[in-house]
Amino acid sequence: IVVSSFLPLFFGKNYPSFKSQYSVLNALGLVVCGLTASLGGGIIADKFEKKSYWTKAILCMSGCALSFPLIALGTLQTGNFYLSILCYALKVLVSGTYSGPAITMMQNTAPSDQQGNVVSMYFFSITMAQTIGPILFNYAAKAVGAIANPKLYGPLITGAVGICYLGSIPFWYRAGKGYKEFMEKRDEENARLAAAWWS
Repeated sequence: IVVSSFLPLFFGKNYPSFKSQYSVLNALGLVVCGLTASLGGGIIADKFEKKSYWTKAILCMSGCALSFPLIALGTLQTGNFYLSILCYALKVLVSGTYSGPAITMMQNTAPSDQQGNVVSMYFFSITMAQTIGPILFNYAAKAVGAIANPKLYGPLITGAVGICYLGSIPFWYRAGKGYKEFMEKRDEENARLAAAWWS
């Protein structure tokens, strides 16, 4: 949410003569890349999970890992508007794949009577982070003087993405490992029940 909240400010302050281009390209990037990421992430996760239960977690981890260099490239330089907007669009493309796979992992592993609670807690955590994150970021921006020097928004946004996206990778790894173990045990149990039924 820090990226969504403060990237328009970054573009507005650092590329003031590109306001109309930003409006069009930002909307186009969000629609095309966001939709592609959401649908594509779900399709890839469902298709390749038959080969490996790690697929969903790998999608989440790779999206987080790729987001950092894209945001860094797009915000640590302020001399090329089109490079910055392209990097942001690509960031939306790679990072937007996580939602479907994450929710599916939760639904597949939670007891049926707890699925609603688990998914609700997931969205509650996201909402709290989206509420607190911009407040902390705004405080940091004021502390370093980004309002007077808009180029500082770039390093601040990159730092926030580094902490949040890269920091989440170990948790996605742990989730993927637990998911794989759970699904393999479930497969073994189903196979055992099927064998017992046929015998």
